Amino acid sequence: MGITSIMELVIFIPLTFTVPLPTLEIWYFLIATIIIHVLYRLNVIYSYKFGDLSYVYPISRGGSSLLIAIISLLFLTSSISLLGFFGILIVCSGLFLISHSTKNKFNKPAFFLAASTALLITAYTLIDGIGVRKSENGFSYIFWLIALNGVPILIIAIFSKNGFRKKNTFSIKSGIAAGLFATLSYSIVVWSMQYIEIAYVSSIREVSIVFATIIGMLYLYEKNAIKRIMPSVLIVTGITLVYFQIL
Repeated sequence: MGITSIMELVIFIPLTFTVPLPTLEIWYFLIATIIIHVLYRLNVIYSYKFGDLSYVYPISRGGSSLLIAIISLLFLTSSISLLGFFGILIVCSGLFLISHSTKNKFNKPAFFLAASTALLITAYTLIDGIGVRKSENGFSYIFWLIALNGVPILIIAIFSKNGFRKKNTFSIKSGIAAGLFATLSYSIVVWSMQYIEIAYVSSIREVSIVFATIIGMLYLYEKNAIKRIMPSVLIVTGITLVYFQIL
């Protein structure tokens, strides 16, 4: 996370000089989302101490997509169609099925941490979606968001006893790669929310689970990957329904 934060600073600090400074109203959104992002990242790190990635991640992503859709319908002026909402429900169902296992007992600590992660994802996604729409320059919001996003985590990593003191070439390389992909992917997500309903963007991005399943089957030869085929089909079906609501 610390290395990812460095990548965010290196890539996006220079870009902030190419866009207008956000207005005071937009700074409220930026400060709020940065605080929630810090809590989210710490929550993710902590949750993996109690549960596997294949259990925690789908619950947190599926839960957040569902909450965003419900909140968008109830409190935001969103034009989510009935079929679009049904598509989001199908995507969430596929995500929840991926985390389900009849062999493993119910992991209460991991579940509640995954649920709290879902709440944090919901909060920062809605804030960023509204913030980028209110901003006079969408790129200004995105560049400042990503540039400042990693600063608190970088400070925590520097002073952490397990932070940068251990030299680990693999961690550095994977951290740099994760930093590049994480910054670019979330930048695209926030940019998309200017033009597409926030709930739709939130559900469409979960197609990453499908790609992970394919990679696990074809290149990593994971035995459990075959069990994720049907849930992945559900996710693709739901995203297809959502796609036709955007057109």
